[in-house]
Amino acid sequence: MGRATSIVFALFTLSLTAACRAPGDQDGTRWQKPDVDETRMLADEQDCRRGATAEVEREARRERIFSDDGLARPGTYDAMMNRHDARARADRLAAACMQRRGYAPAPR
Repeated sequence: MGRATSIVFALFTLSLTAACRAPGDQDGTRWQKPDVDETRMLADEQDCRRGATAEVEREARRERIFSDDGLARPGTYDAMMNRHDARARADRLAAACMQRRGYAPAPR
């Protein structure tokens, strides 16, 4: 299995994991915005998460097209690192999206 294929597999796993988690549990950040109820905040967070995941998947496809496809089997160190990197990138993109929408991380 090539590097890009393992990235796609990691993204699929990330998507499944994200779908099973409650909103707000993605990276442990709770968001707040004055005059916004929880329902709206959760909808915005899910929208940002979907967009972030889609962007990471597009990046993986571009990498697969333009890379030399190194070997990375599921369960190997490279596959685990790819999965970790994809999750971290999606978390950063989703957080940036929420901040652009006027949200701030809530104090713990």
